[in-house]
Amino acid sequence: MQQTMTSTQLADERIGFLGKTYGMLALCIAAGSVGAYLSMGLAFPYEHPWVTLFMMIGGIFLVQGVRHIPGINFAALLGFGALTGLAIAPLVGMVAAKSPVLVLQAFMTTSVAFVALTAYTFISRKDFSFLKGFVWTGLVAMIVLGLSNYFFFESGTMAIALSGMGVLLFSAFILYDTSSILRDYPNNEYIAAALTLYLDVFLLFEHVLVLFGTLGDD
Repeated sequence: MQQTMTSTQLADERIGFLGKTYGMLALCIAAGSVGAYLSMGLAFPYEHPWVTLFMMIGGIFLVQGVRHIPGINFAALLGFGALTGLAIAPLVGMVAAKSPVLVLQAFMTTSVAFVALTAYTFISRKDFSFLKGFVWTGLVAMIVLGLSNYFFFESGTMAIALSGMGVLLFSAFILYDTSSILRDYPNNEYIAAALTLYLDVFLLFEHVLVLFGTLGDD
């Protein structure tokens, strides 16, 4: 009886961890959406994209640093979500100028993809740790190619190709990170888990948005 109760308690704690993780993720996505909406008229993200990028990188370290401090960790995560909204506002504004429907379609496509990939990982119970080498090598390759294209080639075709690669890469990251969260994350790391998934969703949305914006040119 004692063993059964212990197993039940462990299961309840794990369910609680997952509930907190995806609840925090939903709130972070909401904060990012509000941040993007409120930043649409601001000049700063348009004029200082690199500063915004470094602010985001700093934000990641900040959230990780305070992830175990109650209250502050929640505020830091939502603040980071709002900051990513500021960062992506120029791209959202550019695509929305072509058609606001494209932004909605990109958001819905990202949402459906995330839910489908998450559901597949939960239902299949597969261990996607074998993707580790692929996703991290792919991420490094995308960064190198992206910087090369930005500073040297300035090729629209390569930019589109990189966005297509990004969609595949961050879809794989969702599988890999969801599997890792289910198997490896301790129950007190729900802030770190939510941050990891949010970055996957944000970067997937960014690349889907680029592709939809490109289709809007046709």
